[in-house]
Amino acid sequence: MKWFIVCLLLCFPLFGTESKTNWFLQMETGPVWQTRNDCRIPGDSGTLFSLKDFGNGPYLSGRIYAGYRWTEKSEVRLLFAPLSLKGSQVLNSNISFQGQTFSAGAATESLFRFNSYRLTYRYKIVDDETWKVWLGFTAKVRDAEISLTQGATSSRKSDLGFVPLLHFRASVRLSPYLTLDVDGDALAAPQGRAEDVVVRVVYQLGPSWQANIGYRLLEGGADNSKVYTFTFLHYAVAGLQIDF
Repeated sequence: MKWFIVCLLLCFPLFGTESKTNWFLQMETGPVWQTRNDCRIPGDSGTLFSLKDFGNGPYLSGRIYAGYRWTEKSEVRLLFAPLSLKGSQVLNSNISFQGQTFSAGAATESLFRFNSYRLTYRYKIVDDETWKVWLGFTAKVRDAEISLTQGATSSRKSDLGFVPLLHFRASVRLSPYLTLDVDGDALAAPQGRAEDVVVRVVYQLGPSWQANIGYRLLEGGADNSKVYTFTFLHYAVAGLQIDF
């Protein structure tokens, strides 16, 4: 986190302060489905199973952004994106999970929680009448949990960690009121990978109001001795942005 704050502070004198203050608030909601959610905990000795078998959706999702532009090209954005997927099934075979054994033939409940908090800085490198392109970086705090409950037997694995990501955004104007927009954070490393990308159509309702609809994918995971988990989520999203 320290490197991110230092870089952010250094950017202020480089990009100037001549532009008018411009805050924005963006809200998004819609259904989400999971097509992959594989898990093995511990990663080197647990049972590999799929949380998708406990229910693939749809689940309700939502997120909120708040941002500030201090020049025409330079801005920061905060994100809060909570997500909880609950399911249940009668197990077909035993599952060894986080030091507990969950028996076949018994009803079992699952929880997959993946709350994301992010701070993004981005700079507009292309700005003409048709195309706009931003590049930047994101500091992400991941608050995650996987748990199983079977009667009086319960076990959970939680994780709170920091993840640095690269950020990108590109938009192309289709008409005076309509824009196609791609916005995402992504990074791959030996420890794992993460991608969160949305493609949406944006309609300008007025000088300070925008509505959008689109598709979001969230994919990622890790593979080590403590945890093996890979998830692929699909969202149908609708949102509203207010500039003030």
